[in-house]
Amino acid sequence: MVGKKDAWDKIFKHYKLLDEVRKNSFVDISSTELKSVSGEEARILAKMDCREDLPAIMIDNGLSILAIENGLYRIASIDPFIEIQEDITTEIIDIAPPKDIICIDPFAINSESAALDISAVSGIHDEVFGAPSKLVIRGRRFATFEFNLGKINYDVKGVQIEVDGGYETKDTLNLVEAKNSYRSNIGIRQLMYPQLYWSKKVEGKKEVKSFIFYLHNDIFRYIPYIFDGKKGYADHSQEKAFRFKITESKFTLDNIETSPCLVNMQCPFPQADRFDRIDNMLSLALTRGRLGKGELETLFNIHARQIDYYTNVLKWLGLFKGDDILSLTSKGNKIASMPFHKRMEEMAKIVFSDPIFNRRLNGHSIEDKHYEKYRVFSNVTIGRRMKTVDAWIAYFTRVLEV
Repeated sequence: MVGKKDAWDKIFKHYKLLDEVRKNSFVDISSTELKSVSGEEARILAKMDCREDLPAIMIDNGLSILAIENGLYRIASIDPFIEIQEDITTEIIDIAPPKDIICIDPFAINSESAALDISAVSGIHDEVFGAPSKLVIRGRRFATFEFNLGKINYDVKGVQIEVDGGYETKDTLNLVEAKNSYRSNIGIRQLMYPQLYWSKKVEGKKEVKSFIFYLHNDIFRYIPYIFDGKKGYADHSQEKAFRFKITESKFTLDNIETSPCLVNMQCPFPQADRFDRIDNMLSLALTRGRLGKGELETLFNIHARQIDYYTNVLKWLGLFKGDDILSLTSKGNKIASMPFHKRMEEMAKIVFSDPIFNRRLNGHSIEDKHYEKYRVFSNVTIGRRMKTVDAWIAYFTRVLEV
């Protein structure tokens, strides 16, 4: 078998797909045809939940792929992705944790279903949906419906759809697509397909609404997806965001000492700006036990070099061990098991025990000797590393000093 990129290059060349698209505006291809050329399973090749999943040959030619039947896909010059902004511009509502629930810790959520369940029992869903609601849909089924994207018709028959959570109120059916970390875009198959299917199913009985849910650090984000007859959009003007109140902490970043230094100095100095992604990898390792770098590349939609940067950070923190196959150290397992806020405190203690991070945090100058310990000498490299330092300072300040 070949890699995903090479597989699509072979498929396009073998079936002359670019010629077919130029001639007819689209081309349909079956799972049998895909596998016969690539050796890969079609469901893996055609799984493109976000724009970053597209192979280069589709990106370069402005193409994408959508399922139209079970085992049949349509490649066309359309953009089937919905943009999601990272910044939360709405007011974040603080809510009290439910007192009578002991089986789900709202500060230590490690799955999308648990996040939806704690939202339901804590009253978040009632606020988002505008009325008391009950869970009525969860899981997969096969759907038939029809829509147009631009001038191209999609007559969808028997395609599998999945709803992470469907909640009925007196007047509405609310569909939720859940993600346990932020993504900048999301495919319409995850939003529009369920919306069209259920709108047809309950037509005239209840209004169907859809929401994109992100557990963004410790913030529960519900963003309405508005289907406008085309592909729809994320309506951030109506977004609602919630955070469970934490017990007041006396922890402050500027009290962290550099002695002892708790980082692994044998690892490269960090060059990975997104600390939320580091935390997501840590939580994922707790859930799965062992993680392959290739698996992380697929899950986080980032290149292999960036995966190395992020996993090296987790080794620098003393939380990961291994090379191609990674697992938690005993310290990593202990910290990954903590509630979010406590986990951030413990990781901050490690990060800012490093003199470079600590001095930057407290406004002190950083001398050449500090960089030389990490074998960093060029100004260009120092600049990239300091970009990470500044991003982490902003992150920890935001999540800890609330």
